[in-house]
Order: sequence, then C-alpha cells, then structure tokens
Amino acid sequence: MKRTELFTKTSKTTPASEVAKNAQLLIRAGYVHKETAGVYAYLPLGLRVLEKIKGIVREEMDAIGGQEVLMTTLQPRDVWEKTNRWDDAVVDNWFKTKLKNGTELGVGLTHEEPIVDALTPYVDSYKDLPLYIYQIGTKFRNELRAKSGILRGREFVMKDMYSFARTQTEHTELYEKAATAYTKVYERVGIGAETYRAAADGGYFTDKYSDEYQMLSDIGEDTVLHVPETDLWYNEEIAPSKAPKIITHESEQPMEMVEGRGLIGVEPLAKFLKIPVEKTTKTMLYETDGGKIVAAAVRGGYEINEIKLRKILNVKTLKLADEATVRRVTGAEIGYAGLLNLSKEVRVIIDESCASRTNFEMGSNQTNTHTINVNWGRDLPLPKEFYDIKMARPNDIHPDSGKVYKAHRSIEVGNIFSLESKYSDALDLYYVDENGERQSIIMGCYGIGVSRIMGAIVEKFADAKGLIWPENIAPFKVYLINVGTDENVVKITTKLYLDLSKMGIEVLWDDRDVHPGEKFADADLLGIPHRVVVSPKTIQNDMVEYKARTSDQATVLTMAELCKKVSCI
Repeated sequence: MKRTELFTKTSKTTPASEVAKNAQLLIRAGYVHKETAGVYAYLPLGLRVLEKIKGIVREEMDAIGGQEVLMTTLQPRDVWEKTNRWDDAVVDNWFKTKLKNGTELGVGLTHEEPIVDALTPYVDSYKDLPLYIYQIGTKFRNELRAKSGILRGREFVMKDMYSFARTQTEHTELYEKAATAYTKVYERVGIGAETYRAAADGGYFTDKYSDEYQMLSDIGEDTVLHVPETDLWYNEEIAPSKAPKIITHESEQPMEMVEGRGLIGVEPLAKFLKIPVEKTTKTMLYETDGGKIVAAAVRGGYEINEIKLRKILNVKTLKLADEATVRRVTGAEIGYAGLLNLSKEVRVIIDESCASRTNFEMGSNQTNTHTINVNWGRDLPLPKEFYDIKMARPNDIHPDSGKVYKAHRSIEVGNIFSLESKYSDALDLYYVDENGERQSIIMGCYGIGVSRIMGAIVEKFADAKGLIWPENIAPFKVYLINVGTDENVVKITTKLYLDLSKMGIEVLWDDRDVHPGEKFADADLLGIPHRVVVSPKTIQNDMVEYKARTSDQATVLTMAELCKKVSCI
C-alpha cells in the first residue's frame, strides 16, 4: 500500500482529552478515531492490527476444536431472567433498550445465556458432547468511568468461548486445553514473556475463583502478587495472605476507655493514641443477603476483603449495615464499632492479622470512645478460629509456602472461568447419558479482550518516538521510504516494492513528496517493524538502508540481503 492512497494522516499533537499512552499514540498515528469516551473507531491501520490479533486468536481456538459462531447483539430479557442476571442489582453495567412495542432488550455484554439457549435444539445426548463454541465480536458495557483508552471501553472487541462437558473430569481437561491455547495466543502476539496466569475472583459469572491472564505493566490497573520461585500468581483481591507477625515483649496493661471524637481512619486514631497503626483494629458491620449481621475485624493498616468474607460466609451478597442496624447492635454511632459487648445476634469473623497482639486498640461500641490495652483471653475470648478476610498487601506471606509475596502492576488481557452447571441448568440444557439418565452439563467460559490486547501492547512496547508493533500483528512488515524524486530512486523503489509484495511481504510505501525527516518521524510513530530507505546515495552501490524499529542503528544491505532478511524474520 502507498501512503498517498491512505486517507489517514499522522499528527504531532497529543489529544488533550486523552491521558492513556495507548489512546494518545493510536490517535496521533491515525490508527483509531475517538467517537466519545470509551468508544473508538478502528481506521485502516488499526483495523489491520485488530484483524491480525483476531486471526491468531481464531487459529488457536480452532486448533483445540473450537467452532466459531456470531451471536446477536440484541438479547431478550427472558433468557437473562432465567439466570437472575437481568436485574441491575446483580449486573450493574448493562446497556438496555426497548422496541417500539415496549419489549425490553439487552445490548450484549456477554453471551453465556444466549449461547446456551442457541444450543438447546442441538444438544441432548452424551454423543453431542464435549463442545467448544466461540465468537469474536463487539461487546458493550456501561462502564461508570471509561478510561485508559482502548484498555477499558464501553464498546470493545472480544473473543468469548464456552465449553460444554459431560463430567467434571472432562471439563477440567477442556479448561486446561483452553488455558494452553491462551498461552500460545500471548506468545504469538508478542507478550508471552510478560503474561502470567493468576488466580482471581469469578465476579458475577461464577461463585468460584477464576484465572486471569495478566500482562505485567507499570500502568496496569490491577495488582498481582507472585510467590517467588514458583508459578503461583494471584490477583490481590483474592490472594491468600498471612500478615507479618508483630514481635512484642511488653506485659499486659489495664484495659482503658479513651475519649476520641471525630477520628476517621486508623492513621489519625493511632496518631491520637500514640500507638502504632498495627495496634489499632478496624471492625466493620455487614448484613448478608439472608439478613444476618456480621462483624468483621482486621488489624489496622489492612482493608477487609469482601470477596473473601463472602466466601467464608457462603453468601452471594454483602452490604454494609445501615446506621440504624449499627446503633442497634453496638449501641453507638458508625465509626466506633468493636468486638466488646456486641449483641449476641452478631456473628464475629476475625482476621488472623489480629492474633498475637498485646495491648491493642478496639472500638468500644460507645460513641466518641475507644478502648486501649485490649488483650485476648482476658478482655475478649480467644477465638476458636482466625480467618483470612483481609486484602493482601505486598510483603504479606503466602500461607502454604511461607514465602513473601512480590507485587507487580498488571493489565488483564484475558480470563477463564469454571461455570459449573449454573447456566445450563437454568436454561434447561441437559444431556442423556449412556444409561438413559438425564445429566447436567458442566460449562466453562473463556474471554480474550482483542482490542484490549492491542492497547496493552502499545502501553508495553511504545517509546518516546511512537508505536512499536510485534512482528506478528504489525499492520505492515516493512515501511519503505524513497528519499527524493530522482527518476532512478523512484524506479528502484518501485521495483523493490513490487518484489517484496510478490514475496508476500506487506509493505507500506511512503511515496509522499515531503521532507525525508517527516517520513522518518512517521516511520517511528507508526511502529512498523522494519524501515527500508532508498536514496541517491544508496543506489550508487546498489544498496538500501535498513533499520529495525527497535534499533537505533541503521545498516546498508544489498537487495538480496534485504529480501533474505525481511523474509526470514
């Protein structure tokens, strides 16, 4: 393709409304056009990148037996009501619309229910399973704050695949086969060395934990914790955690009530009481979906992890107790809750970080009052069991190995879930086994953010000059430049363009009549892997100038050397 045939142009101006590097560079280079916050159109160069990522994903899904479909964007309400996911209280990022006759429809954000519904006429026997069904298409999510360019949009391109198995053993085989395929995808798009499989929360898809694929990046929205010298990675939201012990040799002091008005947060409280933050205790009161009241306590400096707490309690939802409930069970206003003299109706869950402390602080369940020098066994009964309900922090300890976590920022580029039979049962999709018995179908779900991978790659590899595309997904392999309009230069450049094209090498020829410096700058900004320059100087010796986008050094090659080099890379 020639630059004079390409309608897009580059820009030296960074969009004022964009903070994310990926959006800034992709817009400047003419790869995408911003329609509105979180919504981007893919222009010719951007679409070529996107399609190459799709192609790699498609090949790897097909390789494990995936069958591709294309589901509808508009989805009927009744299918989603069968799994209790239509309600905004359950799934809060829906786009919804209505037909002229008032019929409500959802705008596709995921496709578990529609896929299962579509399979019901075709799957009824054990002979019909197992199956992988996948699609690559546009998803729509009503994000409260669209940010980070194409990393977190309201409209984005995604591959979602669903597996259907007869047994848990068969499901595990399918799950791990898909996981291996994911690893191959990330290797082929150029981020395999930076991407790790991390345990994570299942969100509204499943009550079980899931696996995320996280690409390490300083600008990432997520934090993953790694157990050194192992392949164990966790999203911080579910990482099992043991707090570093507090070593103390002090003797127990008399418990004492201290007045402390309007102190919000453990840091101001610790400063006021002149004690370390670790001696404070954060106690939060929750109400479960069954109406039970729970007091959860962690050591000062930690946050309560509601995902862990919900799983320990075996409940689907938790909410903070309202003011009236707090007053009823503690006798105090919000902010002064503790474990002393709580109502007997309250179930108490205490994090292990609260153990092994002497003379610690705790809310007194009296407004404007705190209690210091609290001790287990004397002032509070030592719990029969301590739990892990805290948000893990860097330098916490992995309980099983005893190793100290190392924290990394990361970008999620894919996820996989075990769905059990939640969706298949709800939508009446079963199979009949060899004995004529009706059995549940075990499902898995596998998502890859295609456009998100594109943005993540920009964030990972781009430099001060512009984009840098890995070989397999670059819009073109070679950026060809002719310096000047000398007849021989143009003739040789034309021949080289045609020769490379005949070899199946994709070439973008900058044939514009502009200053060479502008062409060189655009070559860097566009991020195409290989730059080739034909100039009056190079043709004197039947040579061309070659430079890799990732190198600062240019070399001079013969035509034969160039053709061999770019065809073998």
